[in-house]
Amino acid sequence: MAKRMTKAEAGLLFWGIVIGLPIYGVFQLAELVGWYVLAAGVIIILCLVAYFTSEARKRKYRDLMEKYGDSDLVDLIMEGSFWLGQTAEQLFDSLGSPVDIDQKILKTKKKEVWKYQHQGSNRYGLRVTLDDDIVVGWDQKA
Repeated sequence: MAKRMTKAEAGLLFWGIVIGLPIYGVFQLAELVGWYVLAAGVIIILCLVAYFTSEARKRKYRDLMEKYGDSDLVDLIMEGSFWLGQTAEQLFDSLGSPVDIDQKILKTKKKEVWKYQHQGSNRYGLRVTLDDDIVVGWDQKA
């Protein structure tokens, strides 16, 4: 009768496959096309990624300038900053869509807590509080 594999052996086999197969594939590809061609392909791919990332950032900056018309404000938004008095729209443009929103509608105002950086069950690294779509405070975990 065959001996069953232990968890450690199964983990070693898993990581051996996960790491070994790509390395084996790269070596086979390099033998097929040559190391110089493979290196040139990797460099071209990295350059294309950098180019398209840069273009997307420029496009976002241009769109925000059209929207707000203030370069200092747009610079803060592009940095991902948030501040007291910031509008909900600016916060969305700065930090993106929150993971979760707690919303309370009161008689005279709307209170929301936008939650970012989910860390576990109802645990978030950043909670931004808005009253009537204006940032009035935040709680940021270190």
